[in-house]
Amino acid sequence: MIKGEWSSDRSPLVWRAPGFEGPAPSLPEREPLARLAPVFDPAALHAHIRVLADPALEGRAAGSEGAARAAAMIAKAFRAAGLSPGGAGEGAERSWFEEWTEEGPAGPLALRNVIGVLPGTRAAELPGAVVVGAHYDHLGRGWPDVRAGEEGKIHPGADDNASGVAVLIEVARLLAGGHRPARTIVFVAFDGEEWQRRGSKRYATASPSAKETLAMISLDAVGRLGERKLLVLGTGTASEWIHIARGIGFTTGIESTAVADDPGGSDQVSFHEIGVPAVQLTSGPHEDYHRPSDTAEKIDAAGLVKVATWLREALVYLGDRAEPLSSSLGGGTPAAASPAGEGRRVSLGTVPDFADPGPGVKVESVLPGSPAERAGLRGGDRIIAIGGEAIADLRAYSEILKRHAPGDTIAIEVERGGETMSVEATLIAR
Repeated sequence: MIKGEWSSDRSPLVWRAPGFEGPAPSLPEREPLARLAPVFDPAALHAHIRVLADPALEGRAAGSEGAARAAAMIAKAFRAAGLSPGGAGEGAERSWFEEWTEEGPAGPLALRNVIGVLPGTRAAELPGAVVVGAHYDHLGRGWPDVRAGEEGKIHPGADDNASGVAVLIEVARLLAGGHRPARTIVFVAFDGEEWQRRGSKRYATASPSAKETLAMISLDAVGRLGERKLLVLGTGTASEWIHIARGIGFTTGIESTAVADDPGGSDQVSFHEIGVPAVQLTSGPHEDYHRPSDTAEKIDAAGLVKVATWLREALVYLGDRAEPLSSSLGGGTPAAASPAGEGRRVSLGTVPDFADPGPGVKVESVLPGSPAERAGLRGGDRIIAIGGEAIADLRAYSEILKRHAPGDTIAIEVERGGETMSVEATLIAR
């Protein structure tokens, strides 16, 4: 079925006399009689980000005083939105927080997830909630993923991930104030994502009902959308995700790119590990990632409105869906604990095209002054091997880099313009 507006010369209401050779009829473009204002307020979204990225919170490192203050602010916002507390305790004594202690590099650290619940109107008939989450922690003054030369500087984390928390709060406010889903929706602000996903792993393994979750959506770095399409990572975890993404595009006009694999590695992975279909929404990588320059004035507030609108549509659909999703994850694999500091230690300086399916890794751009730029790599290149080892996708690329240390020189095989070339690059500390 063709949707939209007929062109004037193809409309069923136009008749051409036999033999008529004149110009095709034309009509001036019509403006709609009215334009609806956005449901979400960009100023309100940006206000949350300014508060969370304020230097007074010193980058919200896991277990820090700044993170504890951020958690209290989020709990207050959840209460104002109309959610019910979903943390420890029962009944009137129930808390907004799930709290526990992890052993950090300099001693024990107190972590806390902030949990708000929008009860479903048919929760007894439809067990298994929809979970939507965003991590609120960041790198503080550079732990656990500081880049060389930026030690001791405040990393405000405006995009990563005050942006996701802002969308989480405003979508909760809108849904709690109007639409009541049939199925319960749980809103979680996770702690410790930057520290090997400590908060979401805790929720996924300690919550008695976590494995019964219908679906999970993670918001991580959604503040730099601009003219790009929203990325939906991990749609291969259930056959319905691709149709959900397409349907939202039809109903809202907000374009997204569904990426079957999950190269993002954010809190949704903790749900994959217990067999729950989950996706990450993100606006994509940029040169301020994990740097002190990730500040609030660089956030695209109009783009946040699009992300919030997309998420609202997804939650309305999932919250009223009676059937489970068709998961491709089986029973899941239990989440393994990762020691502090584990992860990639080096940087090549490429910004990958997350939407590209492979094989290899398509380079969207390279960071100025990076090893990639010095080696001659550029946007449009496709990295197909490192050190003679073929690269299937972004996950394989990341795993190879994890095995290297700063100062290592690697041989990179690249496809460019139909030809294959080899370059060398000396990796730097991430």
